[in-house]
Amino acid sequence: MENTIMKNFAFILFFLLIIPTVSIAQDDITLDSLFDDTWIVRDDIPVEIVADGIECSAVAYQNEADFRIAFWTETSECEATLSYDPLWFTIHGMPTLIDPVAGTEEEIDYRFWDGRIIYQVPAADYPRVIKMYVTSRVLRNRGELTIEDKLKQARTVRWLYPETDSWSDLQDGQVIAQKFIEPIICHAGYDPDSIKQAVIWANDMTISGTFELIECFHNQQHPATQSVVYVGEIEPVGSHIWGGNNYIADFSDFKTEGMYRVRIRLNETNQTSDSNTFEIKEGNWLDLAALSSGWYYYQRCGTEVPGFHAECHADDAVIRDNGEIVDVSGGWHDAGDYGKWIAGGTVAMVSLGIYQEYLGMGDGIEIPRFLEEAAWEGRYFCKAYWDGTFHPGYTPDYEDVCAWLGAPECEPQRLLTEEGAFAARWESPRTCLTAAGLAKMGRMIAPYDPELSEWALSIVDDIYQAHQPLDWSLETLGEDAGTYQYWSNSGLLMIDLEYYKMDGDESWLDDARTRVRNIIEWENHSLSVRSGFQYVALYEFYKFLPDDPLCDEIREAFDNWASATYQFANLSPFQHIGGELEDGTVVNLRHNSNSSTTAFAWGMATAALVTGNADYLDVAEHELQWITGFNPTNVSMMVGAGYGPGCYHHRYCFMEDHADGAVPGGIITGIQAGNDGIFELGDMDTKNWVAIEAPLDYPIMDTDVRGWTYSYKTNEYGMWKNTWFTIAAIQIEEALKVLR
Repeated sequence: MENTIMKNFAFILFFLLIIPTVSIAQDDITLDSLFDDTWIVRDDIPVEIVADGIECSAVAYQNEADFRIAFWTETSECEATLSYDPLWFTIHGMPTLIDPVAGTEEEIDYRFWDGRIIYQVPAADYPRVIKMYVTSRVLRNRGELTIEDKLKQARTVRWLYPETDSWSDLQDGQVIAQKFIEPIICHAGYDPDSIKQAVIWANDMTISGTFELIECFHNQQHPATQSVVYVGEIEPVGSHIWGGNNYIADFSDFKTEGMYRVRIRLNETNQTSDSNTFEIKEGNWLDLAALSSGWYYYQRCGTEVPGFHAECHADDAVIRDNGEIVDVSGGWHDAGDYGKWIAGGTVAMVSLGIYQEYLGMGDGIEIPRFLEEAAWEGRYFCKAYWDGTFHPGYTPDYEDVCAWLGAPECEPQRLLTEEGAFAARWESPRTCLTAAGLAKMGRMIAPYDPELSEWALSIVDDIYQAHQPLDWSLETLGEDAGTYQYWSNSGLLMIDLEYYKMDGDESWLDDARTRVRNIIEWENHSLSVRSGFQYVALYEFYKFLPDDPLCDEIREAFDNWASATYQFANLSPFQHIGGELEDGTVVNLRHNSNSSTTAFAWGMATAALVTGNADYLDVAEHELQWITGFNPTNVSMMVGAGYGPGCYHHRYCFMEDHADGAVPGGIITGIQAGNDGIFELGDMDTKNWVAIEAPLDYPIMDTDVRGWTYSYKTNEYGMWKNTWFTIAAIQIEEALKVLR
């Protein structure tokens, strides 16, 4: 009995001692105690918290990627619904609920609905905190998001489904099929000397028969005799996850110009269709190069583009820290939005200069077409350059660079602070390659616009003087040399050549040789996966000084790169370059962007030219044919060169008379690879997702809607694709003359 009384007394004493301690702890929990001056109060993200009959409050705080909401009631503990509009933030992982009094931290789930993040929370009369790790463009961490993160916070989700409905049973392991047998050809046609093939899929069947070329201009419908001009046997080339049993119809030896389609006559089935029509014509690759380069005109900003849009963004400006207002109008809309990034414009300006030199300068009176286009972008670059940096002038809010979805002429003025422009700046050493583009444009434009030429070349001088004295060798830079030599040595080498063309001073060539050695040294150390602008710079040197002793080393560098790449060029009947995953798995779709595909095409065509190896030329042609329809989706990814996907990620879809989004010459990002899980095609900014669950190496393309699509990962235009396509096409044209 006495022991029981003592125990009860002890418990009561303990309880009385604890209560004041908790009360003091609660009084100590204030917003100031939880959030010091490293935290920013996000008044622009108002938080709504509702409890039945009880007044509640909440405030949002941010410290880099750490985003927190403190919430509390004015009276007693209660259950409440807390919600907020995350704007551009996306949560990564599971949030946690922090109770600073109890000293606990536990996971708390949420749901996303009607554009808001919603929590059910236990509110108390002291601040509790929801802790979230958030991602955004400014934080540069959106790559950390999982597919689960993205779909959990989707406004909408449109699912794509693998194409496996077919006329016959599929082969084990086959991932894609046709509804009926249709020969897959290059929609854009062929040069008479091109490699010309059609791929035929038979699923799990073994087929035999012939194919015919039907001449289209003079043909009649059945029962009239068909205008057959060529007959060949279909040849088996093995089984593949694309289409099962694959066959090739090869008509490379047919060289007569005209319009044709491929018809197959099989012994086992009549469930077939003719191919798309195509042309065989001289200069086909040059026509495609002109189509590709013509796309930039339609992307012009700051002016009317007749037939597309009225004058737009004519008042783009940056307010400098000193109060000066700088006009940064002009340039090109970079992709499917109205951004004016420096990177894409840089490489496009270089390629247009190379292309115009290839075509020649005309009569010397009228400014040549593609030089004029390069100058349009070059003038914008000149406006945006000061203090050693290019300042892109197009978005007041870097967090939301693609804000405007309507017609470009309807967007309000884009007035940036210098700090805002600096968020998307283009800095050293990347400026070296931009300077190379300005140097070529500046030299070539001098007879037509000496003022622009002088302006551009003064910027080139500024950048060159800042970078030329620095040591950009592998020995000095170590493992960072790869990044630096891509921009620095490549740009400085091309500037050296342009300077020499202007004044003939041999010292420029001495410096150029240093750049060549630096690039080759790095490539020997760590061979690049794809040909980049370091190889373009090497070829510019090789082309200009074909007898220089360094040309043997350049030739060897191209051969080393091309032979390493060639091993992945015969993985499918389309001869598209694949590669290895990090675990060593060999896949058909490794470099999943048409920027890579077109860069491979240029590299292989150039390797064919400098080494004389015609096998490299075959691969180069197949890479550009892949772009224009000779691929497992049977879709041309270049507008005006065959039958496209039917939908595009481009704001031009919202202009009068252009709801289809088709911009002549535009090349979209291209086929993506299934990953044995869920793959999303976009859209990160709006959280309107397009997704597909597909096997490894399944070729993904959005063809399910018409006009606008949120699928930017497959269906958006972009400068890099057209840049490489143009210079690849002219290299193939030259290689055909030499090797075939």
